[in-house]
Amino acid sequence: MRICLINILLLFIFLPAVYSQPSAPDPHYRFIAGPSLLQDRNFYLFTLMERLPGLSAPLEKDSALQHILVNCQERIAHPVSKETPAEALLFSDDAIRDVTSALLRLSRQYPEQMAPLFREMRASGLFQLYAGKGDHELLEAAWKDAANGINYIINGYTTGKGQRYPTIDSAAFYVEARAYKNAVQRLAGKAGEKNTLFFQPSLRLALGLLTLNRREEAIRYEPLSALNAAAWKQIKKTDWSKYMYPAMVILGASPKATERISEIGKNRCRMGAELYRKGQVPFIIVSGGHVRPVFTTFSEGVEMKKYLVEELKIPASAVLVDPYARHTTTNLRNAVRLAWRSGMPVDKRMLCVSDAMHLVYVNSPVFAQRCNTELGYVPVADIQQTDLYFLSFMPDLRSLQANAMDPLDP
Repeated sequence: MRICLINILLLFIFLPAVYSQPSAPDPHYRFIAGPSLLQDRNFYLFTLMERLPGLSAPLEKDSALQHILVNCQERIAHPVSKETPAEALLFSDDAIRDVTSALLRLSRQYPEQMAPLFREMRASGLFQLYAGKGDHELLEAAWKDAANGINYIINGYTTGKGQRYPTIDSAAFYVEARAYKNAVQRLAGKAGEKNTLFFQPSLRLALGLLTLNRREEAIRYEPLSALNAAAWKQIKKTDWSKYMYPAMVILGASPKATERISEIGKNRCRMGAELYRKGQVPFIIVSGGHVRPVFTTFSEGVEMKKYLVEELKIPASAVLVDPYARHTTTNLRNAVRLAWRSGMPVDKRMLCVSDAMHLVYVNSPVFAQRCNTELGYVPVADIQQTDLYFLSFMPDLRSLQANAMDPLDP
């Protein structure tokens, strides 16, 4: 008995260093601001590493991480063989593995300095896909996501290859043009200057490439609480017990040419407006970003709200806009995010409105497979279709997970 008690005591002594109980995301979480909003939206892990007090010092002192930084800067200044400066800033498989080992080692050596990082990560919701993992697994998964996201941007906007959606996510310039290559080289050279943390040169190049190509869609409408101010305010006064559904999502549809809103989008808005007037829901979420034609100045969601309010006379305080989503997968994901962040109950079913064939797709194994492939999860659960033009679903809070492989709508 005495041996068993000693073993149990030892287990409790060492358990916190190995595993911390997952905490729920905080709907009132206040995000820490980094050097740029584009960085915060795409690579919040790096913002936390730079901004949390006492955390950057262990990262700067670690010999393995410093070796990666110095090697990267030397390769920018003196490229290996035919390697371009941009290629020197990619994270190799070896570098990703070495950084993983270093971060896990630092987590054990500096538990007090690392503890705030884990708290912020969990509370933010941006790493929700890994919420059930221990702290070390959480950090490893988040770091690998960030490294792969950096590589995705650098490859996509220097070679034009490897993008999931090469048409609508494409570079603004011909990537093989001499002028563009020179611009990228200047960006890489500048990215290699005045860095103290191992990820900063690669991060600076990736963000620079997005800016160079006018691919800053991810921050055009921030904060969404301001864009949706009237509805945000109304949500706080809503008696949810009066409604079966807290909100409906109207899925966007891209115009065929240069019109502000497509006829399909208008039709979906009319169907949604009819349900709203019948008292089915207190709020409408319109979802759609800058999709087609490529580099369009119009957001589907923004134009759908204008149509609902100006033409269909729906109160502006009843309409929330997701101006980012470019696919059905992220239409639903972003709607769940908006519901959560704005204070709607997410333990109730939500409606989804679209045309009949679109909803057949949403309620199919094909859609679920695409979600799992591109997001790593399905953002909604228990889909039930009771009408030709709308279905209902339960929100999944894994939708809060930031997607580093989709820098225009992470």
